[in-house]
Amino acid sequence: MELRAFCNEIKLQPQIKSCVFSFSDRFDFTTVEKQLKAFQDYKKMSEALTELQAILGEDTDHIKILSCMLKASVNVYDLYQAKGISDEIYFATMKCYPRFIDETSKMTGKLYFDRYWWTTRQAGGHLFRIGDLEYEIKHIEEGTLIGIHIPSDADFSPSAIDGSLARAKCFFTEYYPELSSAEYRCHTWLLDRQLSEMLNENSNILSFQKRFEVFDEGEISSEFIEWLFNTKSVDYLHLPETTSLQRNVKKHLLLGGVIRNAYGRLKI
Repeated sequence: MELRAFCNEIKLQPQIKSCVFSFSDRFDFTTVEKQLKAFQDYKKMSEALTELQAILGEDTDHIKILSCMLKASVNVYDLYQAKGISDEIYFATMKCYPRFIDETSKMTGKLYFDRYWWTTRQAGGHLFRIGDLEYEIKHIEEGTLIGIHIPSDADFSPSAIDGSLARAKCFFTEYYPELSSAEYRCHTWLLDRQLSEMLNENSNILSFQKRFEVFDEGEISSEFIEWLFNTKSVDYLHLPETTSLQRNVKKHLLLGGVIRNAYGRLKI
């Protein structure tokens, strides 16, 4: 897998792609080979990212770090091939790059990569897009589990979620048999129980919530604003009110309420 072919396959935005090629054509990736390889060790990801940023130096437009993330993602293709994981899943997973750039563009009006703190997971071969959800192999103090993430472009209907979960069970049984009985967890604002008071009973979000046992109400966060309101602003008074959920959450916030990132485990 070559970087140019990879960028074309994931449909990286032309403007961004041109900048990536310009940088990569003159950059010696062997100078960061150790750090990019270290992404494949879950416990070394954060340290490797810090080291990488120090080596790259000033990176105002984040093209340097994006190029390195893309290069690491190209390199991890060998891991997919060694395990026999399909190109369909590989490219579905790696299309996170143009998706993240589009998301930031919608919020800021600028084509910009700002998720380098997250994409070590894709570039290290720890997170996979299977159907409409993403699944991360997480190594925590309690052991190894599978974290569920909801991409912004996911079909959130019950049938789509059913299909993704079923495929994920088969995926991990086949390619990571040691995880065939691993616990599935999700950490998201979508599991905040308060949302049940703001949604109708047929809501896809409530359907998703019912799949989980919430074992920790979680921390107060404002990160959900990006996903629900498509803005980075925390000026509650001027948040949009296009949907009923936006209106209800905005009212909740203006009355002093908070939204929490709850922790849930998938019910068996």
